[in-house]
Amino acid sequence: MRVLVVDDHPAIRLGLRVLIEDQYDMRLVAETGSSAEAFALVERAAVPADRVDVVLLDLDLGQGTAAGLDLVRRMDALPEPPAVLVFSAHSGDPDIFAAIDAGAVGFLGKDTDPEALLAGIRAAARGETVLGASAVRRVLRRVRGNAPTLSSREVEVLQLLGEGLPNRQIAARLYISEATTKGHLASIYAKLGVDTRGAAVATAVREGLLRLG
Repeated sequence: MRVLVVDDHPAIRLGLRVLIEDQYDMRLVAETGSSAEAFALVERAAVPADRVDVVLLDLDLGQGTAAGLDLVRRMDALPEPPAVLVFSAHSGDPDIFAAIDAGAVGFLGKDTDPEALLAGIRAAARGETVLGASAVRRVLRRVRGNAPTLSSREVEVLQLLGEGLPNRQIAARLYISEATTKGHLASIYAKLGVDTRGAAVATAVREGLLRLG
């Protein structure tokens, strides 16, 4: 199986290259830290012998996870898309579900041990869904209804809340009124079972709904 590694950390790429090239059934097509180069490598592989089977992708390529998610969507939209397996240090609920929604076949944290990672690559190449233990727990909590679910707008409000912005500045950043901001905050408090701004941020971080820094 042909594997493309996409990660902006050279040391990580080196470790993955050594690991993959040591496998009898895997071939490292290329490694890159650029989303543009990664897409070009996949898109121009017109003949079967050149096609990438699995893209091992770090969501955050130095530009935030939005760029990584966009790359997943663009690859998934190709006529014969590769299996994109996210391999990321960011494993909160928003990242996991956003990656799956974008078209990734799986999500593994960077704390995954080498054998489990190799097994995940092989499973992805077979067309199977791959989830690490942490991701499985989060998915089960969501399915069972035990995890708080925030709307995309509430997540945006919460992110700005975590940056320490007052209601007025949150409203300005999101182009909404202060009254609407207060309404979103009331909904966030109710869903998280808290009654202060600090408690909302702390609970969201603990639940994997918010990532600071």
